[in-house]
Amino acid sequence: MRSGQLITVAVFCLFTFFAYAEPSDVLLLKNEHIEVELRSSDGTWNTVRMARATGGDSLEISSDEFEILLFDDSRFTVDDYEVGGEAKISIEEGKQIVRISYKRKAATSPKAPETVEVVYELGGGAYFHKGLFIPMEEGDKIDRLQVARFSTSAKASRGGFGEAIFINNWFFGVDYPGFYSRHSDGFKEPDYYYRWFYDIDLDGRDAEFSPREGLVTLFHFPGYAQKQSDGQWGISSKRFVAGLSPKKGENAELALLDYISKTRKKPRSFLHYNNWYSPEAKAVTVETFVNKVYKSLKENLGKYGVELDAMVPDHGWENSKTFKSILEPKLDEDHDPLTEISEALRKNGTELGIWYAIDGTNQSTEHGLEIGYAPAYVEGFDRSKRWMQGKAYFDILDPKYISDLKKSLRFLLVDVKVNYIKHDFNHNFTSNYMTQRHAREKCLDTTLELLEYELGLNAEVFQNYTNGAWFSPWWLQFADTIWMMSGDSGGSGDWPQLSLREGATTYRDKYFFESFNNPERCIRPVLPIANFMTHGILFSTRKPFTDFKDTLHDWSNYVVMYFARGTMLKELYITPELLDDDHWKVLGMACNWAVRNQDRLVNTVLIGGDASKGEVYGYISWVDGRAILTVRNPDRREQTLTIPFDQTVYYRGEKRTAYSARAVYPFVEQMPWKLVSGNDFLVKVPGDSVIVYELEPGEPKSGIEKAPQPLPPFKSKIEMTSFELEIIVPDEEMKRYDLLIQPWGKVGVALTVNGQAVEPTKAVEAKQWTLYAFNLREYRGRTLNIQAKITAGKYETPPKNSEVALQAWLVAGRRIDAEAKRQDRNLPFAISQNYRRISQELVPRTTFQIEPGKRSSS
Repeated sequence: MRSGQLITVAVFCLFTFFAYAEPSDVLLLKNEHIEVELRSSDGTWNTVRMARATGGDSLEISSDEFEILLFDDSRFTVDDYEVGGEAKISIEEGKQIVRISYKRKAATSPKAPETVEVVYELGGGAYFHKGLFIPMEEGDKIDRLQVARFSTSAKASRGGFGEAIFINNWFFGVDYPGFYSRHSDGFKEPDYYYRWFYDIDLDGRDAEFSPREGLVTLFHFPGYAQKQSDGQWGISSKRFVAGLSPKKGENAELALLDYISKTRKKPRSFLHYNNWYSPEAKAVTVETFVNKVYKSLKENLGKYGVELDAMVPDHGWENSKTFKSILEPKLDEDHDPLTEISEALRKNGTELGIWYAIDGTNQSTEHGLEIGYAPAYVEGFDRSKRWMQGKAYFDILDPKYISDLKKSLRFLLVDVKVNYIKHDFNHNFTSNYMTQRHAREKCLDTTLELLEYELGLNAEVFQNYTNGAWFSPWWLQFADTIWMMSGDSGGSGDWPQLSLREGATTYRDKYFFESFNNPERCIRPVLPIANFMTHGILFSTRKPFTDFKDTLHDWSNYVVMYFARGTMLKELYITPELLDDDHWKVLGMACNWAVRNQDRLVNTVLIGGDASKGEVYGYISWVDGRAILTVRNPDRREQTLTIPFDQTVYYRGEKRTAYSARAVYPFVEQMPWKLVSGNDFLVKVPGDSVIVYELEPGEPKSGIEKAPQPLPPFKSKIEMTSFELEIIVPDEEMKRYDLLIQPWGKVGVALTVNGQAVEPTKAVEAKQWTLYAFNLREYRGRTLNIQAKITAGKYETPPKNSEVALQAWLVAGRRIDAEAKRQDRNLPFAISQNYRRISQELVPRTTFQIEPGKRSSS
């Protein structure tokens, strides 16, 4: 007998013992982790208690088990039914199962469904499930179904659309991203920072019809009865789940993370190229897409041990105007058959991915109507919601449309052998079905069935679900990654930054901050940042987010920050011809590091402040007692970041354990920090810096932290319209020695060095600020007299009252006495191994008068 069979027998005996050891009015589902008690009273079985099997975490509840709400406001709970047969625990496929069949009481309104079947299920994990089936006739319908409805004296928290409710260390949810949860302890829908959220009108049907103190409900809107696989008509509820962490003392958030990790697809890295921002790659031919673009990527990335998982043509590969069926590939001088593209890519070491919109967004709806597809919106439907005002699309509940779509997916996944799908424009809506709330659920059901259909055709396909998602962890049971819900890509002008790439980094991180680390707005969702598509690394002439004057260090910081968020979905939107050897080196080594460390970058948590306000922040990911910590300071001044070392950042090890740290970017160095788990620690982050550390158990391996010599003292004189500085430029090689003048408004700066007028090396402007950089390295070994006047410059409209606040900084990359080390090919490029960033404030924030002068419109 194999060991697996022995375990099954042991579990069966244990379950049988529990089934027969309890009184006849008690059913106790119990495994090594938890126990759930059901008690019989007045002809019904009600859940009354759940607890940790070894003691503790006991939660007493008063449960109605379910609520059925009809369209005329009639509502029915378990109290309106009576048991129609014996209730007992059975063992099915190694799980404890309780099936209870209820029949409508004689006194209950005949509007109520005649029977309701409730099933409880406990396997070997620290969670249990419950589901309902309501037999009905074709055409029957239910407005709202509460699959869980109970009250408790313990305080509930969280809840919302697709969000779990936490009570003590228990989480409560539904295995479906589109469920709703409410509680009576001051519930408020989380205000996540969704730039694109396809909201619908619930018509108030999420309101509670029979409130009571301590009430908790989890529900969805099923609508019409559906034909089941056995031919019977009825409504099957979404599956309720409640659970604890297997480890005593851990909170509900960690418990939910555990549950999702056990029920989702296995996390994995997926590195691919997308042609959306590269016009030269729009020709999806063997000659262009494979021989020219892919082979260049393969050659340049291969030097660093990097292999692409896929080449992905975004929107544009499909015939969108004259198709005979949805997702018909183009065949013309710029589009070879996809089977040929796929075969050529596979022969050369990678595979083909694809973009498509489930509802046909970006396809000709006029042509679609001609061939028999139904539109998503009927004429006259109120499309006043922002997201409804865009492009038209098709009704995914239309049988002809969905049949054609499945045929196309079979072609793509089986014949073409596509291994990645970017699902775009996921509106999950039609005005052709009942109400908005029921249409959303029905369309979502259809979408999830399509995702399962894709997996059935190719079990290895990576499924990226983009706009139309929301921050529900239950999405991960159906897709590998979801969208971060901002714009495709952007540049933030919120905070003064010299490199436009810094602005692109800030753009992403300010969106994450609002939803994931801003307690004034919301409690963060239970989703590590690694699960999000954040849009990839851009280096192209279309939306480049660079003026092509960035330093290599700017490029390197941008690339490393992208990967350090831990994102599994690694996208390259690049034009190979634009990258020189150094840029390829930075990109290739960072790609290699990120792919190799994906298993350590799956639990990324945002810590610290708001990048758009210049606040220091970072990401940390703990896995098996080791962490990768990335910190970033967008400001000129050095800042200190507090690093939590506890469950709030998903650290799950023992307290009071010694830890050490090693910097791995932009230099490699053992740090002397003596860290102790359970105790927060501080990290000083120089201005305009990104640093990556590894944390692991053990004592520090070094007693000294390398630091640059302080910058020489300076003299300053500040007047109403100008300031004067005396600066010493050290007689040494430096990576950077920049004077940065930072007005908080659009003004000019007239600057002289030792009496000679000097133009800025670089000037950047945004709505609320300007930033000028003057490279002083050419003055090596000299003492400089610098005079600066604040002028109107090229700007016609001066700031309010002709005043402007201004700061000035000296930012340097100063050489240190670092040990010579060979570059580790499995780490990001150590671009600053022998240098350290240091800054010096020359002019504190001061209000200056703008010197009057002629303004031009240039």
